[in-house]
Amino acid sequence: MKKTICTFAALLVAILFLNNKTDEGMFPLSELKNVDLQKVGLKMQPIDLYNPNGISLIDAIVRVGGCTGSFISEDGLIITNHHCAFSFVAAISDTTHDYINNGYLAKNRNEEAQAKGLVCKITACYEDVSSKVLQGTQSNYDPLQRLGIIASNIRKITDEENNLNKDLQCEVSEMFTGRTYVLFRYKLLKDVRLVYVPARSIGEYGGEKDNWVWPRHSGDFAILRAYVSPEGKASEFAINNVPYKPIKHLKVNPKGVKENDFVFVLGYPGRTFRHQPAAFYKYHEQYMLKYISELYDWQIEKMEEMSKGDRTLQIKYSSKIKSLANVTKNYKGKLQGFRRSKLTKQKVEDENNLQTFINSEDNLKKQYGGVIHRINVVYDDIINYAPRNLWYDQIYSIAPVLNIAATIDNYRKVYYSLKTDTERSNFKDKQWQRIKNAVYAQTAKFDETFEKSAIEKMMEDASTFNTENEIKAVSNFRRKVKDNASLKAKIMKMYAKTKLKDANYITKLVNEDLEKLFKVNDDLMKFATELNTELNFHDEEDKKREGELNQLMAKYVDAKSLFKQKQFIPDANATLRFTYGTVKGYYPNDTDYNQPFTTLKGVIEKEDGIDYELLQIVKDLYASRDYGSLMHPDLGDLPINFLYNLDTTGGNSGSPVMNAYGELIGVNFDRAYTATINDYAWNESYSRSVGCDIRYILWVIQKVAKADYLIEEMGVKL
Repeated sequence: MKKTICTFAALLVAILFLNNKTDEGMFPLSELKNVDLQKVGLKMQPIDLYNPNGISLIDAIVRVGGCTGSFISEDGLIITNHHCAFSFVAAISDTTHDYINNGYLAKNRNEEAQAKGLVCKITACYEDVSSKVLQGTQSNYDPLQRLGIIASNIRKITDEENNLNKDLQCEVSEMFTGRTYVLFRYKLLKDVRLVYVPARSIGEYGGEKDNWVWPRHSGDFAILRAYVSPEGKASEFAINNVPYKPIKHLKVNPKGVKENDFVFVLGYPGRTFRHQPAAFYKYHEQYMLKYISELYDWQIEKMEEMSKGDRTLQIKYSSKIKSLANVTKNYKGKLQGFRRSKLTKQKVEDENNLQTFINSEDNLKKQYGGVIHRINVVYDDIINYAPRNLWYDQIYSIAPVLNIAATIDNYRKVYYSLKTDTERSNFKDKQWQRIKNAVYAQTAKFDETFEKSAIEKMMEDASTFNTENEIKAVSNFRRKVKDNASLKAKIMKMYAKTKLKDANYITKLVNEDLEKLFKVNDDLMKFATELNTELNFHDEEDKKREGELNQLMAKYVDAKSLFKQKQFIPDANATLRFTYGTVKGYYPNDTDYNQPFTTLKGVIEKEDGIDYELLQIVKDLYASRDYGSLMHPDLGDLPINFLYNLDTTGGNSGSPVMNAYGELIGVNFDRAYTATINDYAWNESYSRSVGCDIRYILWVIQKVAKADYLIEEMGVKL
């Protein structure tokens, strides 16, 4: 699909960007014109990298769920990360077909397995809609009302766009809080299938022990294929669907790269927080990161304990454990980064200097004088209520049955507030499908044994909160018990009596009798209703704070821009970005230099049969030095992973790493432990991303999987 179907508009003229690599570099597409790409090392024509009115390299980039991928054949082959495909492999695995451990290979297209639920997106075009989103907010000084106006305007824009573009999905993304908004139009691919996912001992070599560290020796890649209807339209999985024909796919270069070579990445980085105030950093460092990492550690330990010796449960929990472990280790790396960089202290000093600048001129003081003070007041409240609110944020995600009860409670309150039969009938027509979707999403996560333990843990945690953070629903529940043993017994009894844990019962009610669903009133439902009432009350207070911050942050960024005499790259927000740099090692610690490449020798050296297991074929190939033409000329070995100083974050997983000519030479999959702080601040000295070398990927496909037909489809000559 050519992007000329859309009208392109640049971001606000005021948002200028740096024209050289300094402290960061996740560039939106509209700002590539402000980077002298050929001066920094690009050998292809910039118009071939990004052409807003024609076909270019960015048309080969696809968002794969929460990750990134790229097309590598004219028949819709997509390369991404093993960990991005992991949950879909887990979904088709069982004790008989253990694709998690053994890997999955489709020997022909008929064997390609559905990655159920995976939707891919291709950026079709974008348009600045800031004026439309902010329409009606200029004269409204009530923060909550202003936030409501913005949300209403966004809904109106997206509804209109989706009605006009039936084959696209349209989304409005906030680029700068309360200030800049861009409409993105995406082409959807709804039928995505697994082609090759290597064995876990390759795709996740070292498991969580090696996650977020260097040196790495992981073959973290997977091959998928996108399908569409015979007419070329986005279609759900169907037997008669045909491979998608991308208008552009990447050329795979089997020669890879060397140290100091120029490389770049196009991808969908998830979220960064580099333009937030100092109080935001304080909240994350002292409260949020610690709480989440400790809670996730508990969940991992509980699931590992419950599944010990039970392969069926291990398969069931594998994807969840992997996801939680990835986050908790990342958060611990961030905490280390905060301590080592003294980032929060630096942000406070920066804000003091900014305040001095604002106070230096009457006009600046009049417009921005109270902004930093008021932000700090709001964050004082957020920090004060952090224990309670962080608990609220997690309780429903950790307990799906309780989540269903809360969902029912929220909808029934609205339903019974309606006065007439006509209003209630209209409510059913409009909301029934949403209720079904919400309920179905949670029934798929049912795990009664784990949930009862999780509720017990969360109630015990809540009992330690101070008076200001008291969760009254929990306090009322605990007053009826004497000790933790009695608490556990009461929770067991509550779950034994509830029908909400019965997926068939809930499915029947939600499909056939909404009013009967609303009348469920067992002990678990009563607890959920009490908790929900309390949570919703505090949620309104949170919205007021959010509304005020939305207003304040627009002024904060304006003042900061005036002070620094420059504008800034907007924080990552899961929209397509460009970043560039070089293949480069670094010093994570004093005198401890890390080379930019790892090799197959290192894979063999790590093997211990426990955390590092190897397929026999890998050991045999190493012993015979059967590398074909894929050996690194300088290293005299097969390269596995490599480092580069690009600016990446979560969401960049699976992003293609390309050389100066726009050829695929690796797949991004991780950052070094010191670079987990990237979400808050990028730094040349310690920010390193990690990619899987294309030579290792091709070697695994050809020599281990013996899938030469995939090499041939990619057009690679080995």
